[in-house]
Amino acid sequence: MRLGLLTEWIVPELVDEVLTACGRLGAKPRPLSSRFMVYFVLALALFQQDSYDDVAENLVGALGEMDQSVPNKSSFTRARQQLGAAPLEGVFRRVAGAIAPPTLEAAFWRGMRVAAVDGFLLDVPENDTTRAAFGGQVDSGGRPVGFPQARVVTLTETGTHATIDARIGSFKGGGGEPALATEMAGSAAGMLVLMDRAFPGVALWKAYTQAGAHLLIRARTFVAAKPMEVLPDGTYLTRMNLAGQRRSHPGGGTVRVIDYQVDGGETTRLLTDLLDPAAGPAEELAALYHERWEVESAYRQLKTFQRGRAQVLRSVSPELVRQEIWAHLTP
Repeated sequence: MRLGLLTEWIVPELVDEVLTACGRLGAKPRPLSSRFMVYFVLALALFQQDSYDDVAENLVGALGEMDQSVPNKSSFTRARQQLGAAPLEGVFRRVAGAIAPPTLEAAFWRGMRVAAVDGFLLDVPENDTTRAAFGGQVDSGGRPVGFPQARVVTLTETGTHATIDARIGSFKGGGGEPALATEMAGSAAGMLVLMDRAFPGVALWKAYTQAGAHLLIRARTFVAAKPMEVLPDGTYLTRMNLAGQRRSHPGGGTVRVIDYQVDGGETTRLLTDLLDPAAGPAEELAALYHERWEVESAYRQLKTFQRGRAQVLRSVSPELVRQEIWAHLTP
């Protein structure tokens, strides 16, 4: 891929605006200008199996400000460090968003755009700084197992797989996936958001519903298990509380519980804020969740296959790890 193709994807004017906002425009003299380095990092993400030299050689041929001599890897690393993660996050936020037109019926349900929140872990190179910044799995004795891992949570339009929003965190602490997902609530206004069973919680629930989103979240069958009111369609209303709270605690919220089975299999429990069966028929919501989540699962498997087996990110410092992840996330 030549730089010209990348600049058709993300125009230089947008990159310069982001660099200016981040205080990075002109921060590095030619040949490794800040603008070039943004495209270079994006190319590193697109061609993760290729070396720095191979990626650079493919880019410089179309770049008038650089002759055909390619700087060495250490020069690129220093330029990446000076650039930092903020410009790549800024580019992501300028180009991310829902893209389905209203005429694309597969992207909507009863007039609401359908989105899904999902989380995953990425292996990063092992060293003291990445281990301290991100943490990772440990054995029963507290010894590290495997690589340090960065945690990523995305909000994705299910009909197009366009990324609407994302957050990057660490394996350890910080509230995990639910806390990162809660930060994205403002991006989901007017949408019906699907989530898996890692996410139910009152803080997340209130953040999304107060932002104007509706929720359809899978839960374990012991969650919200005591009906307050059974509805005519067999679903029921109950309260969802934070751990340790009584059912009457004012911090809780009323939810509707939908249980269903597919072909006589195990029971799947869904929680929704669509309390009126007329506005959210149980059969429709169950079918929507099952079908869409199957599609999302297949899509995740495909992206994992495309990315390669057990691929570790190439960046060796926490800031560059985040920079690289934002590049991977950029639509």
